[in-house]
Amino acid sequence: MGAASILVLAAVLAQAAPPAAESGEAVTRRVCGTVCHNFEHVITVGRTRPQWEATVENMIGRGAKPTSAEVTTILDFLASKYTLTPTTIRGGVGPRDKPMVDPKAVERAVPLFASDCQSCHGPDARGTSNGANLVLSDVVLRDRYGSTLGPFLATAHPRPMPALTSMQVLLLSHFLRARVNDTLRGSPLFTAGDVLTGNANAGEQFFKGEGGCAACHSPSGDLASIGRRMDPITIQQRFLFPNNVASRRRATPPPQTTVTITLPSGETRSGSLVYIDDFNVSFRDASGAQQTVRRGANVRVVKTDPYAAHVDLLPRITDKAIHDVVAYLASLK
Repeated sequence: MGAASILVLAAVLAQAAPPAAESGEAVTRRVCGTVCHNFEHVITVGRTRPQWEATVENMIGRGAKPTSAEVTTILDFLASKYTLTPTTIRGGVGPRDKPMVDPKAVERAVPLFASDCQSCHGPDARGTSNGANLVLSDVVLRDRYGSTLGPFLATAHPRPMPALTSMQVLLLSHFLRARVNDTLRGSPLFTAGDVLTGNANAGEQFFKGEGGCAACHSPSGDLASIGRRMDPITIQQRFLFPNNVASRRRATPPPQTTVTITLPSGETRSGSLVYIDDFNVSFRDASGAQQTVRRGANVRVVKTDPYAAHVDLLPRITDKAIHDVVAYLASLK
């Protein structure tokens, strides 16, 4: 074969050879870094896979036009490379669906909090004479990745605030959630304090009246001698988050939180709740198999929580009332 023939054959083979597969990072950079912002903006804060799915859906709504294959590639890449790395609080302290914290986001938020918030709220966000304790703030405690914090800072903050981007709000939400987690029993930074500071008589009145506790509990029944059986901190934890404590301390299985899901087709599914967030619901059906359903506008989810009365009490009970009730329960010897 002559030299000319070899060159022609090489050219034909080059044209026939399939192109090299584009890496997940390359696809993500090409699709996600050319719409509204650069790629580095996209990966600033880690997310769970459902959150990345929501992010990609939002990106498509803003004009991106990835193919179905590209969407899968992007999600696989982001969920594996830039997944949310939560800070774990030992013992499952707090509600099961509490927002996770990305340590990287907290680190990035430190200078932002120091420049815009620290002078009033202190370095640990627990307040000063010039500003409130954010760890006890309803806005912070109810926030999920900026859901309540962002609107508050934009429209309701009592003092003028510099305009913050959605990314800055997200970073601050992780920072403040980390400060809340620092106060939870099981956190490496948790220091037990004296919680037995309330008035037992006032606690008894709240227990039998406004709190509605007597509807389910009795000082001579299930709570008899609880002051001998448990220390004040454990009493407080069980009072506020009984679902977590009960699962570890009861000899018999605690009552289960259940969900009933109605799909757009009208089909219903139900079982014991495993996990629920803003994007997905996971449950275990009667056969023991775990199922996951994506939440949406036409998906109805009814959650039945045996501890619903305790959950409903959290947003309205005051710090004083908490300590009063703990003092009352601790007095039941």
